[in-house]
Amino acid sequence: MTSRRSRTTSTIAALFTAVALGVPAAAQATTPAGVSTTIPASSSTAAATAAVPAVTPIPAPAASVVLPTGDRVTVGTGVNAPLTVDQTPGGSDAFATATVGGDRYVIPSEAAPYVGRALDLSLFDVTKLAAAPDPSAHIPVQLTFAAGVTPTAPAGVTFTAVSGQSATGYLTPDSGRAFAQALRDAIKADLAAGHQAGTAPVFGGLTSMAALGATTPVQPYYPLHILQLNTLDSTGAPSNALVILFNTDNFRTFNAAVFSRQGVIRVAVPAGNYSAMSLDFVVDPETKTTKFILVTQDGITVPATGDVPPATVDDRTATSQVTFTTQKPSTMAGGSFRIRRHDSNGVATGAGFIYLGGDPAGPPTTYVSPEAKPTTGTLDYDVNWIGAGPATASSPYRYNLGVIADHISANQAYAPADSSLATLRHSFDLDPAYGTNTPALDSTFLTPSGAQDMAPLPVPGDSLTEYVTGGLRWFSNMSLPAVAGQASAAPTILEDDPVLYNAGQTASRTWTHAPQAPSFGRHPAVTQNLYGCQACVGAGNMNVTLGMLGDSNKDTTGLDYGASGTAQLYWNGQLVSSDTDQLGYLLKNIAAGPATVRTVFDYDRSATGITQSTKIHTDVTIPYSGQDEPGMKLPSGTSCLPASTAGTPSAPCQILPALTLNYQLKALTNTNTSHSPTQNLVLHVGHLSYGGVGSQARIASAQVSVSFDNGATWQDVQTHGDNGTYAAHWANPAPGSPVQLKVTATDCLGGSITQTITNPYTVGVTS
Repeated sequence: MTSRRSRTTSTIAALFTAVALGVPAAAQATTPAGVSTTIPASSSTAAATAAVPAVTPIPAPAASVVLPTGDRVTVGTGVNAPLTVDQTPGGSDAFATATVGGDRYVIPSEAAPYVGRALDLSLFDVTKLAAAPDPSAHIPVQLTFAAGVTPTAPAGVTFTAVSGQSATGYLTPDSGRAFAQALRDAIKADLAAGHQAGTAPVFGGLTSMAALGATTPVQPYYPLHILQLNTLDSTGAPSNALVILFNTDNFRTFNAAVFSRQGVIRVAVPAGNYSAMSLDFVVDPETKTTKFILVTQDGITVPATGDVPPATVDDRTATSQVTFTTQKPSTMAGGSFRIRRHDSNGVATGAGFIYLGGDPAGPPTTYVSPEAKPTTGTLDYDVNWIGAGPATASSPYRYNLGVIADHISANQAYAPADSSLATLRHSFDLDPAYGTNTPALDSTFLTPSGAQDMAPLPVPGDSLTEYVTGGLRWFSNMSLPAVAGQASAAPTILEDDPVLYNAGQTASRTWTHAPQAPSFGRHPAVTQNLYGCQACVGAGNMNVTLGMLGDSNKDTTGLDYGASGTAQLYWNGQLVSSDTDQLGYLLKNIAAGPATVRTVFDYDRSATGITQSTKIHTDVTIPYSGQDEPGMKLPSGTSCLPASTAGTPSAPCQILPALTLNYQLKALTNTNTSHSPTQNLVLHVGHLSYGGVGSQARIASAQVSVSFDNGATWQDVQTHGDNGTYAAHWANPAPGSPVQLKVTATDCLGGSITQTITNPYTVGVTS
């Protein structure tokens, strides 16, 4: 029996043979019976009279946020989207995370002792920071100083105005490092004096520093009662702690972050049943994190009448140490620990830690308090533990182990056998501009509360093997490095789709194989990905979102935060929106009947210093039948922006027949460099799909063209193939010469795509 892989290889070989022999191109395909090649005749009249829908540009599906400490966080904008903390030079090694009132918070370890006192929690509200016009630029703040103190800007802060005891100012990504170091120095001084971290006043009489415009959250009005929470540290002494307090019957009744001072919190709350979570770091005299403590305290009751009994949140109840033992040698290099609670209405709150590793003294220990499955609502406890193999290993490897539970057991010692794991083999083809800098990678899994938080760690070389827990849906996030000679850069991230990997399964993936071009993609998974459905119609709305980055894998999506671009949208031939730095469009209240939507996107990545895939122009025309097509129904599990915008996220959603391109440039090195006198390309043309659902309309034509003079002249290349799979080759120019690659394809519905890529690969010396 011929395997599918062998059959595909033979087809590709035959295509290249046809090109070499000069066989007439088969790119103009015939139309099979049963497939319409045109919109019905009446559609042109309907399209001409159809009302133009309201159009809104779609922002990126994730925002790059800089914290006041200079640490960078990538925040997904969708429901239960992942949160990724990047490792930056001189940055924090550990972070507390919290979800309160629908907002997400990320608190670096050196800031934690001051949060709720000198530092307002709003400084670390990444949900609101992500909504700022430019969340990766200035961080505007408002400051208050004690009476009689002359306001003096804290390290890293630049004042913009001072009035009495108040001031406004800002931090930048670079100055945030100075701010973080000042916090570390203050902690060192406290510890050296035998005090708890954060005991002494900080920054010369600063009493409060908050995000500019921050206000106190409004809680619903109910009769209130005073609840006293006592907080104790791991020695039994009164502590200064961050506590997430919530009403377990209904989080909307009360859900807030509260802060203890010298071991006491007094808070006014409605009557009801409550639970508390507390987060604590233990640091050494050099401010390195040595222990994480995560405590949950259930069963707190506030009666409607009579005295309210005090409750105690005690770090000493965190008696269960989380440990992992692997068959091959490994040491904890990073990971995340998280607890989320949901009330009966599905509203979530939670807390956790993220560790980025890199401490020569060794990783911190982690302790949690056992917790039974709650009787009201649900509890999601999940752990993502990353263990790195020794530097002396012949091939770099990591363990990436996951735990999902609906309670917290007393036994937190995990020792999975290698036979229970799946193997993911990653390799990386990188632009020569990166030099010896390597990317960062993390794989994480989906939980009942969404994706686990992510902590990408540097890859020790051009390949990495990961051993991951079988039976979970894993996906990977890769961050490209800074260009050689640059201390830092705006992040560029790539993700694949979540896939269920079973024990014993092996999968391989090459990241960033040229070209890095935007696409709609063909997604094997039906679970949530970076963008959700990129071209769908539902609940009377429509969206068209072109992923900014891709690679040779059909399901890779990504974002380059250093890129600039323009976008245009045409509805039935009429230009209805022209914008800068947008990834797509939402069309609201589209008229009944057929229509044609066209989008044009131009991305310029050259300012980042890269040399490959520097500029990409994409022009896509998508026909919409205006009819309900059951065979195009978006599978459940992938979000649909048109339906969620209408307030009906579960409404049926239909995938549009958007054409998408996939390039397989052959014989390139791991720097995407060709040393061959000729360049071969296998081109796959298809339609956007999820879990195999998408248009099956026949591909009518494809044409490949190249230019070696920056687009002044173009050479059409013989393009051979049929119905979605094509081959082309051309003679490479002299080493170092510019290359532009253009592809135009059409389908039998009238859809089309044209994409032009500047410097898709590098031409090297012929070997």
